[in-house]
Amino acid sequence: METRPGGAARSIISLGHLLVGAAALVVAGVLIVAGSDRRAELGGVLLPLGLLVALAAAVFTYTAIMVLRRAPEDRHGLSLSLGIVELVVGVAMVAGLVVAVQGYGAFEPWRSPLLLPSALLVALGLAGLRLEILADHQPAPHAH
Repeated sequence: METRPGGAARSIISLGHLLVGAAALVVAGVLIVAGSDRRAELGGVLLPLGLLVALAAAVFTYTAIMVLRRAPEDRHGLSLSLGIVELVVGVAMVAGLVVAVQGYGAFEPWRSPLLLPSALLVALGLAGLRLEILADHQPAPHAH
């Protein structure tokens, strides 16, 4: 049982990290399959990109699993790192969303498939960072 403040939220965010890693592995798989098709015009770009995303996703997913397996008081550094990565990637996706929306001719961000994933990554990254930063400023519970 977690005794640190925000224990339930911390567990949910840790599961969110794992889901982000799994989703990144799926995206990497799609890029690899699309890039390995002989008829793929962008095969020379998609395959190496897919392999790079697969490597990054595998490291991210492994780290998320380690966060889940560790005791709640030992999760701080890794969880903070995952939150920072999610926030950075989410902000990069928001930048891609802004560029894509400019090409629509009208301001209609809901038409972009980047809207939901970028919003979720930014929200999860900010929530994780908030919990970890607040945990730094609160005294550890005393055992009686």
